[in-house]
Amino acid sequence: MPISALVITLSDEPGARERACRSLAGEAALSLGLPSGSRLPAVADTETLLAGEELVERVLRIDGVDFVDVVSVDFSDLEA
Repeated sequence: MPISALVITLSDEPGARERACRSLAGEAALSLGLPSGSRLPAVADTETLLAGEELVERVLRIDGVDFVDVVSVDFSDLEA
């Protein structure tokens, strides 16, 4: 299972930020950390690399999410 470390940059607008946090909390594959300013650390646990890519693309489309930094991806348990 690929495990990805993400940093999600949220909108500076409080309402958009709150809506984004609610949407992100609904993503079963995401574990959210505590926000630091406009940045929210997260860990994604997906079945495949493609599912991880699709998750990041979905997160980028959430209103109130400005950017997603993919810090690392560990897929060492997948067969070559």
